Amino acid sequence: MPEVEYTTKMALSRALVWDFVKDMNNWAPMLTGYQQHEIIDDKDSIWTLKGDVGILSRMVRLKAHVTEWVDRDRVAFTLEGLNEKVEGGGLLVMADLVSDAPPPPPPKKRWFGRRFLDWLARKMFRRMHGEGPRRLAAPTAAEGGTQLTFTLRMDAGGPTGPLVNAMLGPALLPAAEDLANKIAAHLEREHLASDAAA
Repeated sequence: MPEVEYTTKMALSRALVWDFVKDMNNWAPMLTGYQQHEIIDDKDSIWTLKGDVGILSRMVRLKAHVTEWVDRDRVAFTLEGLNEKVEGGGLLVMADLVSDAPPPPPPKKRWFGRRFLDWLARKMFRRMHGEGPRRLAAPTAAEGGTQLTFTLRMDAGGPTGPLVNAMLGPALLPAAEDLANKIAAHLEREHLASDAAA
């Protein structure tokens, strides 16, 4: 099952970031391939995304179900394909930037072929979706701020599942990076740029 994790840092308070993130209507249109979403209740929603994975292009409808909701801390969810055999889930975690936090673990070493596929997926993603959002300089722990981490996993089933998973793995990371950085860039423009102008 392909799984990715991406972390970004913002010079904004956790409460401010949470106020934006807790309402999916704020950030849903920032998802790569976003077509629409429908909120069923406070735990369930249906998402329609256009997915481009390698040479495959499909419209996917996913049911998202919130399994854990801790204000200003974390949201965990599961995903189930409604029109495709796919399942997965994810986690969004926020934490304060603190100077005494241990350094992040070194990235996992990957064999050359995997690094090449990751590089190629990023290049293709950027060619299809343009350059990523412009960000302000990342804060240091001494300045304070918030760390936002997305974890996303997807597993395609059916007879073509192994092939789709092989292409999906490298494609998930650029999509997770793009969403996290779009959220951060939006909040930085809205709050930090206005503070600098004042």
